[in-house]
Amino acid sequence: GQRPMPGPAQEPLAALVGTWRFEGETKAVPAVGATDAGAVSYIHVNTMTNGGFSLETRRTGRSPSGEVEELFVYVWDASAKVYRQDGYNNRGQIRRFTGTYADHVWTFIGTNTSAAGVTTQERFTVTYAADMRSATVRSEHSRDGETWFERLTGTYRLVPAGPASR
Repeated sequence: GQRPMPGPAQEPLAALVGTWRFEGETKAVPAVGATDAGAVSYIHVNTMTNGGFSLETRRTGRSPSGEVEELFVYVWDASAKVYRQDGYNNRGQIRRFTGTYADHVWTFIGTNTSAAGVTTQERFTVTYAADMRSATVRSEHSRDGETWFERLTGTYRLVPAGPASR
């Protein structure tokens, strides 16, 4: 048999390849156990992996809680007809989300589970500009899936590739 090849479902993931800088703000949300607030700054390095079927994101940066290192893997789940995002970080947190993509907008909903086993819900939207060089982000958190609180807002900017990468 012939090996499967990436198709249209992977194109939105491939559009995110590159290095992105995120600058934003977190808000304290005591109702979900989030007491930190302030500026966040991350670098996301996105590469297609697994023969073009997965997007891998390595995120490093600083938040009010300190330094963070995270690994996210995005894939298209053909049977469920949704994108999946799984993430892991240096704080022992596990993130599991499902999402959709349409007209430059990613919408995800899922859970964050702390190293202590406490799970909260999160939903977030990333809206890209038509040129795919910048995006705005809005994230909300909940304990019960009914009452939501804004937690994070910010902007992504694609970092221009240097002369060595051309």
